[in-house]
Amino acid sequence: MRYFKTTFIWIIALAAVVGISYIDFEKTRVEEEKKDRATRLFPFDSKEVLAIVIEKDGAQPLELERWEEGWRVVAPIKSKGASQNVDKFLGYVTDSRNDAEYVMDANPTQERLTEFGLLKPSLRVTLKTGKDLKPYTLIFGDRAPTMGVAFAMLEGRKEVYRVLAAARGEADKDLYYFRDKTVLALKPEMIDQFAVERGGLAFRAKLPDNGKWVIEKPIKAIADHAKAFEYIGAFVNAEVKEFVSDKKENLASYGLEKPAIQALFWQAGDGEPTVRLSIGDRSPEKRGYFCSMSDRDNIFILDEEVINAIPKSANDIRSRELMFFEINNLKRIELRVDNKSLTLLRDKDKEWRKNSVTGEKMDFNAVKETLDELLAFSIKDFVPSAKDMREFGLENPLAQIMLWEEASAVPIHLSVGKTTPTGNSVYARTGSEPDVLVLDERVVRVLRTIFN
Repeated sequence: MRYFKTTFIWIIALAAVVGISYIDFEKTRVEEEKKDRATRLFPFDSKEVLAIVIEKDGAQPLELERWEEGWRVVAPIKSKGASQNVDKFLGYVTDSRNDAEYVMDANPTQERLTEFGLLKPSLRVTLKTGKDLKPYTLIFGDRAPTMGVAFAMLEGRKEVYRVLAAARGEADKDLYYFRDKTVLALKPEMIDQFAVERGGLAFRAKLPDNGKWVIEKPIKAIADHAKAFEYIGAFVNAEVKEFVSDKKENLASYGLEKPAIQALFWQAGDGEPTVRLSIGDRSPEKRGYFCSMSDRDNIFILDEEVINAIPKSANDIRSRELMFFEINNLKRIELRVDNKSLTLLRDKDKEWRKNSVTGEKMDFNAVKETLDELLAFSIKDFVPSAKDMREFGLENPLAQIMLWEEASAVPIHLSVGKTTPTGNSVYARTGSEPDVLVLDERVVRVLRTIFN
């Protein structure tokens, strides 16, 4: 009992010490915050700024407003803002200090103001805070020749301060820097269809519930999952290179009245394309293409690398994997090569045997090696709309393999026909592909090894 009382007393004492330490810590933190705020040029931090006005000689004033979803440009045009860039600019400007170390001249003469570039300043930034949008204007002078600083004054104050040159540099950026340059605003994980039109439908791809992209038109085929997301990502990550016009006018002069290429994207659940990107003429001097989008009223230029990444046909995003199966899930293999045939079945111990589950045992590793090599083959090319299989030697194929998986009564099959005119490839066909395929001729040698 005495031990319990002693322990309890120690717990109370420890709690008291922790409490006192916490109070001291909080007191110190609050004092440091007050000290930091007292040395700031502005009596607020960047998150409290609700509106910004940037005035430069020779340019219309740039006005921005903070909204729940981020910054917006409200003048000289109305546009979504590049919030990341606006916040970066604000961070530099509101980090300016007012203590003695940063005061360059407490009572400057006109000569000194001329020296600082502040007698006739060309750059002013007004930050507005609070419900009444109280303005605080910072007037920038010249950049100092050294130390990475610039000169500035607060409107209504006579002192000249040194601020980060980066603050002046950010404030001196143009409208392009502060406006949103996003091309495809849709979230990539919400896109479940896309299509490309080149004078007509080039192809259309869809993401079914199984999460594997397929080509819907002009053929039904498996799409390359990585290439599909790479294509979407190219537009999600792309930025407008230059804004040409804030209105969709004179479309013919940009090749946008009848665009040569259109890229369409569907957000999950939408029956019609959510966004349509139209691509017009190339601008050689800008190294880009004139573009417009269905969800905004402007004309802009996209870098030619982005446009060149658009697939020209379904084959550009078509899967090049030859066969899809899980080796451990196979229960039966039938193989015919050079008029020889072989049937392999797996027994209860998962061993491969010839002709029946009690037949001669096959070398497990040899069979697996052959199947692994078969899985590693990729399709070199496609021969579309092939009707006469005799032309490709596929009516009576040179080699054929059929594979049955545990849960399926329908085999996965591959037929190999004639050698192509180039002499280093063969024609082939699988049940999952509508077209005749071109494969490396080594596929025949791989199939023959199982007989050795």
